[in-house]
Amino acid sequence: MERINTAQETVSNNTESRKKGTSSKKKTGIQKYVRMPKGIVLFILVILAVTGLSYTGGSGGIKNVLLAVGTGLIVDFVVTYITGRPLKISDGAIITALIIGVILSPTTSWYNVIFTTVIGLLSKHLLKDKRKPWLNPAAFGLLISATLFSTGESWWGGLSMLPAWMTILLLISGFIIVDRINKFPLILSFFSVYMLFFLIVGILNIASVSDAFRMPYINAALFLGFFMLTDPPTSPAKYRDQVLFGIIAGVVSGLSFLYISKLSYLLFGVLIANLWKVVQSKYFNTNRAKDSRIGNVQNKRITSE
Repeated sequence: MERINTAQETVSNNTESRKKGTSSKKKTGIQKYVRMPKGIVLFILVILAVTGLSYTGGSGGIKNVLLAVGTGLIVDFVVTYITGRPLKISDGAIITALIIGVILSPTTSWYNVIFTTVIGLLSKHLLKDKRKPWLNPAAFGLLISATLFSTGESWWGGLSMLPAWMTILLLISGFIIVDRINKFPLILSFFSVYMLFFLIVGILNIASVSDAFRMPYINAALFLGFFMLTDPPTSPAKYRDQVLFGIIAGVVSGLSFLYISKLSYLLFGVLIANLWKVVQSKYFNTNRAKDSRIGNVQNKRITSE
């Protein structure tokens, strides 16, 4: 009996150790994902969404998020199935849908939420170079929806519906993301140009731009800068290119505020900057590669002579 009991204890101990090992592996996997750029962005977006929902009438925001995320997963699943790629839950689709859900006004109709999400994700799959999208999908979907249907935007995920001091949480979240994906030159250039542009316009009395420094406009600018402008697939990696990218986004945003739309001026800024990156990577990088190859050939000739 003693031997039997000892064997049973050994088996039970082994079973418990396996369970502990499995649970530790699961924890490690989750921890690894949270440390990845997409994991950090998704985690922080959820925190901001939950915090933003604390304002009065937050049920409309919940509807937006659930509709957008559900639509995003379905669209990505269908595209993945059609293209024959392995089926999986797309964290990129969830992030895009979350951004759309927390930007649209809580009073937005359900079909506009679905339309905006579908357009955004289709642009990600159709307008791309290899596997990198040309345009920020959330910004593209929001701009098309606002242009066609004047869809309202409140940027409540940027805590624009809460007291001003809550913006500190947005700033801390943005700092964590920018630090993790190494986009400080981009963010500093964008916000510097944004502030300087509206300051100069205000001093010269060209137009009334005081709204650009108030809620919800300033919250929208912060949210777009941290979560959309820094999107790794649609923004440059080199510091020099990041600075120019941020300057373009800031200038275009300011001009759009003055002459196009106070609703979508920030979206114009990020999308024009995205297009500049496409042109820059297609044309200038190609020319640089050609110049380097020509230089190498000439150097070989000189060496052989």
